[in-house]
Amino acid sequence: MSEKVERELRALFAEAEARGACATPSEKRLQVACLRRTGETGTVVSSARGLFVQRSWWEGLGFSEQTLAIMRAVQRRHPDWVFCGPSAALALGCDVPYAWQRPLHVLRESGNASARTALVTHHSTTLADDARERPIWRGGLHVTPLLRTVLDSLRWMSFREGMVVADWAMGACGVAWQDFVEYAYRRVGSCRDAKRALSTFVRATGLAESGGESIARAVMIEQGYLLPAQQVEVPDPLHPGRTFRVDFVWVRTDGRVIAGECDGLRKLLDPEMARGRTPQQVLLDQRKREGLITAYDVSVLRFTYEEAAGVTELVQKLELYGVPRVGSPLAPTGPMPLPDWGALLRR
Repeated sequence: MSEKVERELRALFAEAEARGACATPSEKRLQVACLRRTGETGTVVSSARGLFVQRSWWEGLGFSEQTLAIMRAVQRRHPDWVFCGPSAALALGCDVPYAWQRPLHVLRESGNASARTALVTHHSTTLADDARERPIWRGGLHVTPLLRTVLDSLRWMSFREGMVVADWAMGACGVAWQDFVEYAYRRVGSCRDAKRALSTFVRATGLAESGGESIARAVMIEQGYLLPAQQVEVPDPLHPGRTFRVDFVWVRTDGRVIAGECDGLRKLLDPEMARGRTPQQVLLDQRKREGLITAYDVSVLRFTYEEAAGVTELVQKLELYGVPRVGSPLAPTGPMPLPDWGALLRR
């Protein structure tokens, strides 16, 4: 390969990586040069048809970051496209379930025929002519605005998957319950499955800190389990005045306390969920919490994102650890009481 082509490829990849995007070489000779570098041991990866990245850069990204890189490359090819639903939610910062990240979701005007491809699903939707429907730019991507993004995501996704978006919208984005209900209700007659979106949103709390927690809580609702208190502060027994948090806490009428924690490889390896920490730091923080919570006389139910999404294993663990179903004599009525942590401390 000539030095000229080498220089051109370096410049192509450097420019794309600076934007957080895959490269989209327009010249045939550069496309061929990229293809020659692909393969199991190649230095280049073809992330989608006509899109290329350096393997070292690509493998350092989490799945969601990779999806965003593909989206930015597609946006450059099609500057008039508007991403919608789960794709827009991802661009706006949501921990979108992987299954809904690809193919990408793109808005098209009604009556504009466009075939579905392996990379893109086109949705025929007409946005209302008002400021709350006007597409916005975020991170180099043209996306539907927040309320529309949430509505479309919840219309298309299952209750469990949609709960991830609903919790994110309410918690991270500050969408008020009343604002979304009013927005969606006005579109019930003109927007298919708007009632389904409402049904999901009204069960969200905005307290989940990961998609796994949202999905787990949705499973509990579907299966009729007592819903836990979320993000409960626990006194640090080693450092008076400090606290740490656990994802879920149940207090049964017989006094037994069950703590629930969502863990797993996704928390360790996904840069978005690690929040700047290395996998080793995430694991160390997890182990510290484990050690502290066991200083109390509580049962600790640990589950992974995959177990929550698969339903069966999570239900088995809920049964094994004695989480009561709604209506059980062990299920308190009204708001979940908080534990008396001082009385539960092992001495």
